[in-house]
Amino acid sequence: MAAFCCSALVLLLPTLLVGLSLGDAPGPAELARVERALSPEAADGAPPPQRREGLLARQFLRAAIAGETWPDDATAQRDLVVRARIAQVAAVTALSLVLYLAVLLARGRLQALLACALFAALPPIASTGHVLRPEAPALLFALLSAVLLESAVTVAPRHRARRPRRSALLVTATMGCAALCAAFACAALPSIGEVLLVPVVLLLVVSTQLGVRAVRSLRRRGLDGAPVRALNRRLLPWLGLVLASSLLTVVVMNGTAAVAAEHVVAAARDQGLLVGAGFARLVASALAAVGLGVAVARVGLRFGRRGRVGADLVLFVWCALFLVPALREDGRDALPMAPAMAVLLSEGLRALLVGALLLRRRWRR
Repeated sequence: MAAFCCSALVLLLPTLLVGLSLGDAPGPAELARVERALSPEAADGAPPPQRREGLLARQFLRAAIAGETWPDDATAQRDLVVRARIAQVAAVTALSLVLYLAVLLARGRLQALLACALFAALPPIASTGHVLRPEAPALLFALLSAVLLESAVTVAPRHRARRPRRSALLVTATMGCAALCAAFACAALPSIGEVLLVPVVLLLVVSTQLGVRAVRSLRRRGLDGAPVRALNRRLLPWLGLVLASSLLTVVVMNGTAAVAAEHVVAAARDQGLLVGAGFARLVASALAAVGLGVAVARVGLRFGRRGRVGADLVLFVWCALFLVPALREDGRDALPMAPAMAVLLSEGLRALLVGALLLRRRWRR
């Protein structure tokens, strides 16, 4: 019971931190966004350079303040924005839970809790997590797509030996849902195209690994003994996922066309991805570097030994792609990068804890 309560507290820690800032004074961008969400006709005439969010993200915001109209009084406008922020709190809560599932499938319960705790400590959550912006629902769909992919490569293969048809159907359905979530993420925020690159990178990794094995097989057995059927069975699911993600994204985005959005939310962009400055920032950067090195070594060795895509490889590719914008420093919101950075920090922190325990045991001996 105590372990359950502690786990629930860690999972709800981002919600508590965001809830503390729920009553802060809204900025001009937040006020403008809520006003446009309540009167979508006025947003249709906005100039094209402002178009950066999808209709799906706007509908997510309108659902939190359904039945309301934009008031003329400044105090009433502020109260309405505070009410609309409930949707942001719900999105952050869902992000914490989905992040826990993603890391749980790949690395276990301990690191999943560490990732959620570090996710709450990052500035995009601790400082500006309450700010209304379309990145929250888009990131939620993108992270849910990663969880579904992890489930497809973890749960479904367990039934392959006993029920191959049921396993194939389960993999197809799960990957189809992952492709649909990726399409919803792009429909909510068209600039979050990294989610579409995840199956592409996985397809390239699998193709490279199978190509090396195919060359070895051709040298030993010749062309007649080439495992063509086995190669197709490994490649077709990922090729189908790439095609399904692209087609569903086109269909969903055509049905939910991009609408005008607010200018860049300065309060959300001013905060960096890593916490603190000076020594604290240096420590966080070093911890992320350790986590990256450990993740590369562990995922590479495991994939080379097993030859199959696992949940750890899916999570690593997802985190790597979502952290690429952090290298460019192009002024994008740091919220979509926060879960990936939390995973790297948890990897580094776990490696340090394991190293400290090993040193302690050796010292006692």
